[in-house]
Amino acid sequence: MQKKYRLKSSRVFNYLHRRGVSTANKRLVLVYAPSKYSLKVGFIVSKKVGKAVVRNKVRRRLREAFRALIPFVEDKCNYIIIARAECADSTFSQIADSIVQALKKSKLLVNNIDEETVEKLSLKKRESIAQNT
Repeated sequence: MQKKYRLKSSRVFNYLHRRGVSTANKRLVLVYAPSKYSLKVGFIVSKKVGKAVVRNKVRRRLREAFRALIPFVEDKCNYIIIARAECADSTFSQIADSIVQALKKSKLLVNNIDEETVEKLSLKKRESIAQNT
């Protein structure tokens, strides 16, 4: 994910926690709030998810799954994605599906995205992983 999409300020994180709207499923929690500026995303993976290696792996997967969805997401919002312990044992495609499910539930997908597009995104990632190994 490009640096211009990263949410880094603790002030903004705190604001989103206080004023944001949340949607959850068994793998993650999506918190969002409208913004005057462009899209920013922050990821939170607590120590409940696992040790440092596992947390970093989950964070990378969340970041990559959301990066692929940026063209389909409402761009005048700030987002926080909070990983739950279930994310540690999930595959990339399950995490991507969870993000799409949370975005659909909160009606934040601006361009219509169908299941075929989600499947293509998951397949592209799986193919690139297979080629690298």
